[in-house]
Amino acid sequence: MVLTPLVEKKAAENAEDLDPDHSVSVEGSVRFVEFCPCKWNASLLAVATNTEVTVFSIKLPEENVSAEDAAVQIVKKFDHPSSVTSLGWSPNMSLVIHPIWMRFVTAAMDNNIRIFFSDLKDETTVKELSGHGDCINAVAVEPRHGDLVASVSDDNSCRLWGVQEGELQQVLTLRSPGMSVCWHPEEPGKLMVGEKRGTVRMYNAASGRPLLSLDTLVAPLLSADWHMTNSTLVGAAAGNSCFIWDSARASRPFMQKAVHPSGATEFRFSRATNAAVCATRGGHGKQVTVVNLKTNQVLFTKDGMVGEGISWHCKFPIVAIGGDSRVHLYRISVT
Repeated sequence: MVLTPLVEKKAAENAEDLDPDHSVSVEGSVRFVEFCPCKWNASLLAVATNTEVTVFSIKLPEENVSAEDAAVQIVKKFDHPSSVTSLGWSPNMSLVIHPIWMRFVTAAMDNNIRIFFSDLKDETTVKELSGHGDCINAVAVEPRHGDLVASVSDDNSCRLWGVQEGELQQVLTLRSPGMSVCWHPEEPGKLMVGEKRGTVRMYNAASGRPLLSLDTLVAPLLSADWHMTNSTLVGAAAGNSCFIWDSARASRPFMQKAVHPSGATEFRFSRATNAAVCATRGGHGKQVTVVNLKTNQVLFTKDGMVGEGISWHCKFPIVAIGGDSRVHLYRISVT
């Protein structure tokens, strides 16, 4: 995306750095970041590197009017034997009422899935799930009951696993590597899968039957997302552009916007607004852009961001961006 100096100036004014002191820091380059999508645990941010997952608690100024910056604390660090490629939070956690416990799921470069369960003190158990024959690109936990994990891989499959026993329950055969997988809290039983060939499909999770197919007609598709507050909106990053569909109306995207000339690698909708606001990553992962796709306004752009991962807070228009040994936190003005 080529920006004029005026657009760059306005974009800079739309974003506020909430962590100028680099409090959300880790050892090594960030591979994945994920805010907890559950509103009662919205302060949790998981940050994954090649060797560990660090869970932070981030109290935002919006939650404490006397604070100007985010209040950051490390909740717990978890060793991880292989580089993390994806992470999903379970809705089944208790961080206030005893007994205290936390659960999340990771995918890693060793082609395995791990389910972490911790009392945040002395006891942490890790359940390892094997079955994929190639790199796992994404995992997601069913958001209502937390009893299923979906995973997609370069082995052209989407797999559904039971959380309690870790058993494989379903295998969906894809036409190309699976790059993204999403559940939706308002669409129980449906699963969204983004394929590298440029297709996004909705499935009946119980039967494995395809329900809907959305096409970019561009490859490779490297990332896709399902809008959390508007379940008809689906978006993806493919080629050098981002694509938006109204899944209730047509299989062709109603919007396509070139965002990264050297290729778009990540796409995430804002969770705190009904508007089609999204963050994308490209330029070999070093450029991050936030765009309001309805108004075509560039809300934020920054180059030189070495790292991986984008995640939005579920209550506020705040985006976390993985960097080199830290996570950047920005409040984005979407009005």
